[in-house]
Amino acid sequence: MPNRRATLPPIFGELRPSQIITTFGPGAVVDLRNLSVVLAGTEFWVTAREHEIDEPRLRSLLRVAKFSRPAVKSDGGLGGIPAFIFPRYLRCPRCKRLGRYDRTDYFRLDRQRFRCMAKHEMRVPVGGPLVFPARFVVACSDGHLDDFPWFQYVHRNNGSASCQPERLLFIESARSAAVADLFVKCEVCGARRTMEAAFGKRAQAALGRCTGARPWLGEGEREPCATGILRTTLRGASNLYFALIQSALSIPEWDDPIHLAIAHHEEQLLRVQTVKEISAGISGGFLPRLEGFQPEQIMTALAKRREQAQKRSSALELRHEEYLALCHPIDAGKSLQREFRTEHVDVPSMWKRKIKRVVIVRRLREVRALSGFSRIDSAYDLLADEDTEPEHFRIQRLSAKELNWRPAIELRGEGLFLELDEKAVALWEQMPAVVRRTSELETVNQHWRRARELPPAEFPGSRFVLLHSLAHILIQGLALDCGYSSTSIRERIYSCRDPETRMTGILLYTATPDSDGSLGGLADKGRPGNLEPLLGDALEHTRFCSSDPLCGYSGATELGGLNGAACHACLFISETSCERGNRYLDRAHVVDTVSQLGLAFF
Repeated sequence: MPNRRATLPPIFGELRPSQIITTFGPGAVVDLRNLSVVLAGTEFWVTAREHEIDEPRLRSLLRVAKFSRPAVKSDGGLGGIPAFIFPRYLRCPRCKRLGRYDRTDYFRLDRQRFRCMAKHEMRVPVGGPLVFPARFVVACSDGHLDDFPWFQYVHRNNGSASCQPERLLFIESARSAAVADLFVKCEVCGARRTMEAAFGKRAQAALGRCTGARPWLGEGEREPCATGILRTTLRGASNLYFALIQSALSIPEWDDPIHLAIAHHEEQLLRVQTVKEISAGISGGFLPRLEGFQPEQIMTALAKRREQAQKRSSALELRHEEYLALCHPIDAGKSLQREFRTEHVDVPSMWKRKIKRVVIVRRLREVRALSGFSRIDSAYDLLADEDTEPEHFRIQRLSAKELNWRPAIELRGEGLFLELDEKAVALWEQMPAVVRRTSELETVNQHWRRARELPPAEFPGSRFVLLHSLAHILIQGLALDCGYSSTSIRERIYSCRDPETRMTGILLYTATPDSDGSLGGLADKGRPGNLEPLLGDALEHTRFCSSDPLCGYSGATELGGLNGAACHACLFISETSCERGNRYLDRAHVVDTVSQLGLAFF
């Protein structure tokens, strides 16, 4: 767009709210039917009170004042998320012309589509042939994004004065689809260059340094780039956007309806200090959402929220609080109107030495917030640990100026929680075979991060690999047995060896905005009569993989990368279901495989 405030009307395309928080957040390139856009930063968004989502624990973690869900069409005039056209270069498939979309003498906008205005020898549709976004863009690991430098690239930074940036052609050879058979040509001077130099070792010299462009924040928005190294990617490449998502479950006492009522009147209650003031506000009709609660009860809850707001929570604290809530029974009478309802059931007899607790989660509420994003490298690989503040390393911000809110969505569903026996896990961790395997994985983890110039980070440990692998095994078993698709089931790993926050549990849950979140089949699988055969079958099937012996014999330094015996045929699941991008997995930690014996926990 020619100016910083220009935005696309919402009729150019549609996304689900959950996609905006995960795959296509601010800064992401979205391929629509006839053009491509980059979603605008949050400072361009329109928010309203009815969009706000309350979750005090997550606010404390992210140090923000509120969360707001993306506005949708049903919100009337507030519907839609603003975006900018990106890449700015368009290409005509008939005449091969390559130019910017804002050259009105080249292209024109017709019914939400761009058409070429050049004269064509072949018969063309009325209004001219449709043109499409350029195939390639450039990005860097600091999160910057820009148009491919077509003019500088074809002229090798030595174009003549008569050459114009818009007088370019992009030609596809009929020989193959390889980059060596793709050409950029200048119509004026005849300069010609293949796309081969834009990739590999020669790319840095061919592309020049990164200019720090941030097109999602407006035309001309730039910042200094620390790395300066550009990479050519397809505009729809999967490594062009990695969302950094933080989430929290609503646990007692934060799931009390009184907190939602207080959140609605939070601004009005900012200066309230006494029960008398609350009573006056209710009797005066200024606090209608609080009329069903006692003033003393409101004041207690308000004080707790203020205390939480001053607290600087960490991701580990957040998980430990949830872990304790899952492990401790809840009064059934109090949970009827709550967002967090659990039911403790007996552990199957054949697994009592390994599993300490099984909990059916009848109802849960999860709030997911987008706190930033990265490019080239996954956001979770960049962070040294879960408590690292995102701003510290290659994580891009969602807005040019710091805002006191983040986009979020709230989801409801059901789940199944398993807690392994701490003594059994501790004894297993001390086994010589486990110690050796852990040392191998730790060494590979260090080399892997060093090769990618990532900050040092501790290996999460054999306990995490065990819990993570078991979660994937159960997700695949549940998907076959309970009616959910595997993409609808998510994992939440509770793993820590610290004596004060020791955890050995996994939560498998479904939390989606559609009907998949409330089928009831997942929770019922926690019953002893259902869980015992389910777990037994899942473990038995995991002993062998259709890629064996290749998968079973592969070590952490071979095909698996950061994994042991794990591949797409056995342990890998959907990226939206896994917390760690299908890394730190090993079947041998859970069961004996064709080559790894004496290492398994079960």
